[in-house]
Amino acid sequence: MSVEVLERMFAAFRRGGIDAGLEFIDPQFEAVVGPETSAEPDVYRGHDGVRRYFASFEGIDDVVFEPQEFIPDRDRVLVPMVLSGRGASSGIEVELHVVQAWRFRGGKALRVEVFPDLERARAAGAPEAAGAGEAAP
Repeated sequence: MSVEVLERMFAAFRRGGIDAGLEFIDPQFEAVVGPETSAEPDVYRGHDGVRRYFASFEGIDDVVFEPQEFIPDRDRVLVPMVLSGRGASSGIEVELHVVQAWRFRGGKALRVEVFPDLERARAAGAPEAAGAGEAAP
């Protein structure tokens, strides 16, 4: 079901923009974009945070988020992604390869964390990483 939610969410963003995609995002949503994947790392919270995130692409034309595949991984879905665009004034094409790790609640996206590669995304979701040093039962 989570994969279907993501497929529908990305299609809604492409078809109708930010507000169209928000129906698939929990109001308490959190997006974590770290320094390994962004020149402006930040945490974006709620629907306003999603809007603020997309506003950060001002100055870049033709921004496209292109999911490469959807990989179920325990309680998450990993999405290798190509983000591309073109500098509005320079015309220079840019492309960034990242992996998004999505979590869900009640059929809506609750959290996404962005990683530079699949190996790090998988490691961050491993039981030993999730327990942060707690002894296994």
